[in-house]
Amino acid sequence: MNSNVKKAVVVGAGISGASICFALKKRNIQTILLDAESGPAQHASGNPIGVVYPFLTKHKLAESEFSLSAFQYFLSIWEDFHLKSLVPHVDGIYFLMDTDAAYDRYSNAIKSHQIPDNVAIEKIEPFSGLPAIFFPNGKSVSPVDLTKQILTISNPETKYSCKLHSWEESGNEEKVICQTTDGEIHCDYLFLSQGYQFANDPHSNWLPLQKVRGQILKFPEKKPTNTHGILYGDYITSAIDGYQVLGATFDEYKLEENPRPEESILLWQKLIKMLPKLSEPWGPQNPSLFPTRVSYRTQSQDRHPVAGKLPNMSKLDLSVKYQNVLRNGKKQMDIPYYKSVGILNGLGSRGLTHALFAAEILVSEMIEGQKITTESISKSLKPDRFLLRMWKREQLT
Repeated sequence: MNSNVKKAVVVGAGISGASICFALKKRNIQTILLDAESGPAQHASGNPIGVVYPFLTKHKLAESEFSLSAFQYFLSIWEDFHLKSLVPHVDGIYFLMDTDAAYDRYSNAIKSHQIPDNVAIEKIEPFSGLPAIFFPNGKSVSPVDLTKQILTISNPETKYSCKLHSWEESGNEEKVICQTTDGEIHCDYLFLSQGYQFANDPHSNWLPLQKVRGQILKFPEKKPTNTHGILYGDYITSAIDGYQVLGATFDEYKLEENPRPEESILLWQKLIKMLPKLSEPWGPQNPSLFPTRVSYRTQSQDRHPVAGKLPNMSKLDLSVKYQNVLRNGKKQMDIPYYKSVGILNGLGSRGLTHALFAAEILVSEMIEGQKITTESISKSLKPDRFLLRMWKREQLT
């Protein structure tokens, strides 16, 4: 093996980890993918159907600019690598504007972001008769197949049923030493994307990331059916392989793994309320008999992804004396970083849309030292934003 070839370890084989592997493949970085599970896409990325669409705000903010750019980047990869023929999907997503506030926000978002009609257009959703933002290239898609196809393109060395126990930079910071259940691995770069399992890593457990429970309902395709996905607070996907998905509940407090029949009933009742012209012809249904799936997402404190070099807390001077010098001199806190360790986490419910672009931003910065997006977007993604907020609130000393 060529000793000049750089090696990276990626931890986590969901859509985030697969996206990092893809970005590394573009740069000819030898990659080892670790996951404690027996295969890829076992957690939130293992849901049967998910939706791909951008998150928009009324005015141009870093959050919505990132999401729109991520959506467009997703579509470019979708076309360039012919994923249309490889990943089960249905094009088209309606986002209902069912209140005056929602209409004001989303109709103005199209104007403020100068979004062309081929990306998003205001239309009436036929079943509800409500105004909606229609994303013609938004998708109901199989997250499992999408993750697997990205991994097929990336072709990393995979080590499943392999857990990362600990890691540390070598004394000269030239290598990262990973202790795993499969032995010790020395690498040039380490990328952490293991979702809510971050809490087990003392290097990153300071991050305000939260495990969130979601429950979805899978049911056989009904007639008539919605030919496009519809979002209305919850969502109903288009049918793929004879099934549709209704989702998703949100719980950040009670995290039991077993499905809750009452949640399936509530999901169905809301569907009937919001889309009666779609659901009433189906006749009486017992949603508690439909298959359900519980999965867990990782959400950041500000519900925005975390992507960037990982701050090195062990080298952060938290002494009162030093902090007072900074404040008295009106200086920003100087944050040290691990030279070769990056993190991609906190994608929440929009991982399918955001993962590929967030991974590209992260890997471009880590490997090439280049920023491929605006300063405001880059800054909004960095994990150190939480440190700066804590520092300003005097929560670090």
